[in-house]
Amino acid sequence: YWQADVNRDRIYDFYAKEAEHFRGKLLVGEQMPPVLMAYPGLDGGEQGHWGNQNEETWASDGWNHVVLGRVQSGVFRDGAQTIMRSVCVQLGKDRELACMFDPETLTYRQVWRGKFLKFSGVRHGFLGGVTMAGEPVAFADNGKTAIAAGEIKTKKYRGFYRNGDRIVFVYEINGDIYRDSPWVVDGEFQRSVSLAAFTAKGLDIGQPQRIWQRTLQSNVEHGDQKPYATDTLKLPRENPWNVPFFGTGIGFLPDGSALLATMHGDVWRITNYEYPSRQATWQRFASGLHQPLGIVVDSDGVFVICRDQLTRLVDRNGDGEADYYECFSNQFTTSAGGHDFICGLERDAEGNFYTAVGGQGILRISADGAQTDIIATGFRNPDGLGLTVDGVLTVPCAEGTWTPASMICAVRTGQQRVGHFGFPGPRGEEVPDLPLVYLPRGVDNQAGGQQVVQSKRWGPLTGQLLHFSFGTGKMFLVLRDDVSGQLQGAVVPLPGDFLSGTHRGRFSPFDGQLYVTGMQGWGSYTPTDGCFQRVRYRGGNVQQPLGIHTYRNGVMVQFSEKIDEATANEIESHFAMSWNYRYGGQYGSPEYSGKHFGMQGHDYVAIKSASVVDDGRSLFLEIPDLQPVNQLYLRLQIGKGQFRELFVTVHALDEKSFIEAEGLVALDHKPIAPHPILADLALATRKVPNPYVEELADARAIEIQTGTNLSFQTRSFQVNPGERIALTLKNPDVVPHNWALLAPGTLREVGDLTNKLISDPDAMVRQYIPQTKAVLAYTDIVLPRESFTIYFTAPTQSGNYPYLCTFPGHWLVMNGEMIVR
Repeated sequence: YWQADVNRDRIYDFYAKEAEHFRGKLLVGEQMPPVLMAYPGLDGGEQGHWGNQNEETWASDGWNHVVLGRVQSGVFRDGAQTIMRSVCVQLGKDRELACMFDPETLTYRQVWRGKFLKFSGVRHGFLGGVTMAGEPVAFADNGKTAIAAGEIKTKKYRGFYRNGDRIVFVYEINGDIYRDSPWVVDGEFQRSVSLAAFTAKGLDIGQPQRIWQRTLQSNVEHGDQKPYATDTLKLPRENPWNVPFFGTGIGFLPDGSALLATMHGDVWRITNYEYPSRQATWQRFASGLHQPLGIVVDSDGVFVICRDQLTRLVDRNGDGEADYYECFSNQFTTSAGGHDFICGLERDAEGNFYTAVGGQGILRISADGAQTDIIATGFRNPDGLGLTVDGVLTVPCAEGTWTPASMICAVRTGQQRVGHFGFPGPRGEEVPDLPLVYLPRGVDNQAGGQQVVQSKRWGPLTGQLLHFSFGTGKMFLVLRDDVSGQLQGAVVPLPGDFLSGTHRGRFSPFDGQLYVTGMQGWGSYTPTDGCFQRVRYRGGNVQQPLGIHTYRNGVMVQFSEKIDEATANEIESHFAMSWNYRYGGQYGSPEYSGKHFGMQGHDYVAIKSASVVDDGRSLFLEIPDLQPVNQLYLRLQIGKGQFRELFVTVHALDEKSFIEAEGLVALDHKPIAPHPILADLALATRKVPNPYVEELADARAIEIQTGTNLSFQTRSFQVNPGERIALTLKNPDVVPHNWALLAPGTLREVGDLTNKLISDPDAMVRQYIPQTKAVLAYTDIVLPRESFTIYFTAPTQSGNYPYLCTFPGHWLVMNGEMIVR
């Protein structure tokens, strides 16, 4: 949807275009520059961090134009109180009054007359909760429980029933079950409270009455792409209630109908949607939920995760509407914070539920809903999750403070340790757990949820993991690599676009196809407020990477089909580059060179050889210089003009090399650099002050400039014994450098120490200065086009004092002498 106005400034395929540009340079024998260009930022980087979008873009008071039903749950604010799990109800035949029930205290906390609720226009109203739109009225039952508060020993909220216009709350006090129904009698608020008996069918409140008599129709548009077509199930935006369709979850009932949850609190039942139907029927199944953001449908029922509780929706009489909104579990902490959403819902083979709780972590809810625990923390604004068949939860994180890039984390559900993935900062002295993959901003600026390909009718991708991008409306394969227990992997962009910010997907157990939904919020480069779409396999070959493994001497990529050996065996067919992010308290991170500290940009990665192996379905790239890196980009040509790109995250390298192809060299004993996050932690939490920055009176100014090709333009200079010196290192070069003065005769000794700094995670904190008494004075690291001044007193003993740049590998050619006479 590049023609959409929101994409008017968007840079498409930046990494592929950059790789192809420099691959072309290599083909004609040109030398690579020291640092390649970093992604400039959203919309070219000239309109701020969030590109051409701002609060005005995301503002909408559409929720205030919705014809609300009898019930609406939300964070309630009236100026005097904030109730995080409120249920607001319109009362009376003509909706003369409204009330707010608090399920945590089992009391009514507010009653008002006039209009029902209003919502903020900031970010579609999703941050501000609900506010009463009328005038409060006094009522006798304010804050009162069904029995005297002093007599309550135990209490439990069970949910509410809907029966036409009436709402019946159900709760348990001291083991007794009460039904509590608010209404209007003679213009006044009145509650009817009585003991009740639960049966196998629930509470007997009479035959439920349908609430929404009308069904809606919408067109189904079929795509013609191959091998996967994207069909669009048009949303019935023209409806009697002005209800928006910001999609948040998908499920499938046993009769084949689909369920679609929306951010505004609805669940819709869709029938007659399967291919080749051209028109689907929509029926409202439930409404008034508190920001539902995930659905699981199984033999135990329809479960919806909301911000207040895990709700089970029960249609007691089979009329296509839920009439019992059961509180299956509210045994977890919720928050009134605007960004503290509860996103995604998965269930494992033992019946446990999992969801991502903003500000807390991954919440596990026991199969009976009675117990909860947090199994991992440190996720920034996770919008969903995924669950693999072997029990690994995947969790997306949004870039921001202490989250340098969007990423997908992996948590083993059976692990005993509560892992921490870095937000909102390190946990004590621990190194944060590392993500499965990082996601570059130019590929996915806002990550959605994941879904395993459970269908055997969706081509050769069965068992693979899919990732959805809320920010770009795209879909990716996520490949998983396990190196000595460290999970890492790669993301592979898949063709196609979706209409809205995609973050949920489910495979239908009936037609075997993928159904995807999305919504607008903020930061999504998609054209519509919501979408419900199907990705349908039409047959034919599917050539995609299916696996990856990082060896000591390179990277192996497995494909779904045979690749063209004549093309893929040529190193000129491929291109690789890498970069790091910086973990810290800043908002997000630029893309940094791993070879040149502080430089924004990408490092060219030389591929020594390419070998097609394993019956023609795998490609091994020999990369002798491979080291741990946040992002390794591979652009692979697997057939003439057929390219695939992978964004690989390399936390660890296999202890063994791959040598099962002609000419490959084992590098089993190659030194491995520390992970980049160790240096980031050192920079963020420790600083070694430079002892030579204090000015000296009457110091003689000397300027040394760097040159091209790792050199100092000044190769020697003279000073007097004991003279005070103000030395400025000016760096017009394109990479960072420093300057260190050494004791006579120690150049090689110190030079050898600088080479070893590559494996020292604290090297950057010490400005790449080795710990030795042979260093007499030094500058900080000086970035390109910057300078740094130090002050020192020249030695009193005459002689030749070498100086050098202490970046690993620079010193052999980047050195000179200070002569004391």
